[in-house]
Amino acid sequence: MSRPAVPLHAKHPSFPAIPDIAPQPVRTVVVLAFDDLLLLNAAGPLEVFAAIPRVLGGAFIDSPPYRLLIASAQGGQVMSISGISVSTCSLEQIDQMAPQIDTLIVAGGPGMAALEADERACDWLRVRSANIRRLCSIGTGTFALAAAGLLDGRQVVTHWKFAAELQARYPAVRCQTDALYLHDDNLWTCGGATAGIDLALGLVEQDLGAQAALSLARYFTVFLWRGAEQPQLSASLNAQSSALRTDPDVRVARLHAWIAGHLNEDLRVERLAEQFGMSPRHFARAYVAATGQTPAQAVEQLRLEAACRLLKTSHEPIKRIAETVGFGREERMRRTFQKHLATSPNGYRNQTDAPEPLDRRQSSRVGIALEWLAQ
Repeated sequence: MSRPAVPLHAKHPSFPAIPDIAPQPVRTVVVLAFDDLLLLNAAGPLEVFAAIPRVLGGAFIDSPPYRLLIASAQGGQVMSISGISVSTCSLEQIDQMAPQIDTLIVAGGPGMAALEADERACDWLRVRSANIRRLCSIGTGTFALAAAGLLDGRQVVTHWKFAAELQARYPAVRCQTDALYLHDDNLWTCGGATAGIDLALGLVEQDLGAQAALSLARYFTVFLWRGAEQPQLSASLNAQSSALRTDPDVRVARLHAWIAGHLNEDLRVERLAEQFGMSPRHFARAYVAATGQTPAQAVEQLRLEAACRLLKTSHEPIKRIAETVGFGREERMRRTFQKHLATSPNGYRNQTDAPEPLDRRQSSRVGIALEWLAQ
């Protein structure tokens, strides 16, 4: 199918035009795959890079900025855990086709143990990494890089479920436990499948600028273009997990999803209790026991997350955003921003690297939603 003659922002007002970007060199991106990989680990970043011509348009229509290749240790077909096979080039073919690799991304998945134990693949990683501008991993892809000795002394993040194992098996690695993705010099690592899309957007931002990355995020309807330091499990998702541990019938988790969809409505404890099917007093006690904080605190933090998203992804007036996410008055939203982020809504919007939308001390206590809804 031929590429579109005009970019999407020329056809759809929801995709704003971005400033002209200077001609770019073609950068070769190689994704290292294997049998039993998690398909989204490979497909997510590749789709971000591949979408650039049709989303950004301009010179990219005739000259895409990225050349995309998928490799595996032996080449040929590899089978993902979802049962979808992927055609790959062998490492020898990659050496012939791409003597200069700009960005190498190691995918993750249950089959990582075999790649990690493959001495030939680890040797190849060691040799090729010496001349690669950016070395990346998605989720448990960190284990292959660690086995190749490429992570010693480096700050990395992996999937939260395997962080302790990575640190125990490779003690020279400085494994972080809560960042969504990390950028340590030329090393980029991230926490998991959907975080690979965030990482890819970060790579595009480094190459083509923030407006290009934001346009791609809008195209993929990413619910929130998440910053690198945002926790893998958002405040809302953590609360859902907590609720699932303490409430087998999942009622608390379902309530959090309902809250996220009704942020601009009256969410006093009486309304939440009615939705939950309890008296207000009984509900308030049960909610604190399940999540570690009050219903009012949870609602405030979910509204703050939503406000942060809108401030970064829209040009809506701050007054309108305050109304949309349920703060009502702009002054009330301003006080909440000062309380949690030590800045004003306008200050947050104007920051290049805005702080994460929630206090880390609170992030282990609250309830589902924004990340969960984006899945």
